[in-house]
Amino acid sequence: MDLFLDCEWADVLASELVSLALVSTDRQHVFYAERDPLPVDPTPWVTTVVYPLLDRGPSAMSDALMTRRLREFLASVERPRICYDFGADRALCQYVINGFQTSKPDEPVPADLRWQFFEDMREPMVRWWGSHPEEQVRRHHALVDAHALRSACLSLWGI
Repeated sequence: MDLFLDCEWADVLASELVSLALVSTDRQHVFYAERDPLPVDPTPWVTTVVYPLLDRGPSAMSDALMTRRLREFLASVERPRICYDFGADRALCQYVINGFQTSKPDEPVPADLRWQFFEDMREPMVRWWGSHPEEQVRRHHALVDAHALRSACLSLWGI
């Protein structure tokens, strides 16, 4: 099953995860999580654009809980293939799966996890955002952006 990934991060190096989202092709499987606590020294752009979009509440998770929930989510999907269009998204998602830099939770890492990189998604994404102006106000929310990537990929596939 294809899962479309988007992450938001707090620093210019794309190493400080803020939020992570995965959405399946059929939109029946959705994962969304935000770090709690959030990175303490975000760029001004992240402070003014990304942080105000965050859901918080049940979406806000400690690193250990985020790892556990993501592993449980991936285990619930048959032969997951994570589709992404930016290398930092994959690296951050793998970082969460691996348990950040802390001791690893007990849940096993999915053995059948596959990755699919989609190159040159700029134009399909621009077209999708252009045809969905109502979503522009939430652009840079990881779940909204994961849905956008999903839709842009489906349009490329003629679906």
